[in-house]
Amino acid sequence: MKSIIEGGLTILVAFLVYTTLAHISPSSIIVSINIFFIAVILFAVGKGDLPGAVMGMVCGLVVDSFSLGVFGIAGVTNTLTGYAAGYISRKINILPTRRMFVFLVIMGVLDFGLWIFLAAVLFGQGIPWPLGTLLVQPMITAVLGTAAFSLRRRIQSRHER
Repeated sequence: MKSIIEGGLTILVAFLVYTTLAHISPSSIIVSINIFFIAVILFAVGKGDLPGAVMGMVCGLVVDSFSLGVFGIAGVTNTLTGYAAGYISRKINILPTRRMFVFLVIMGVLDFGLWIFLAAVLFGQGIPWPLGTLLVQPMITAVLGTAAFSLRRRIQSRHER
């Protein structure tokens, strides 16, 4: 039950941050940062592979509801990325900041690559944004995700005292 509440609150926070940033700069939020990806990875690292996959599915469907493209592409990619992040984080120690950053870059590239594959190959859609600026998204997301993970660790360590 605690995981469901944490997951729901995480999705709510991601939704609020996404909509707030979208009101500030609609085009840059889509191109430069993936808020729901950060939520999926943080949840998957904390809870494991299957909860990460479920969180990825829900967050992906929320992302799909914002887009005008084929419904389900982000759901599939975030589900696979959430599962992979939860699985890999159980096998490799990713807690040091540098490893977390590299991990987030790799997961971001995986998520982005899967999205491009599904959109272009399976559904015949082109990428609707300039590719050059969109390729920066995994890096910016990794920086913000690393900061969010560090903040989460600090909060948890204060509550444990």
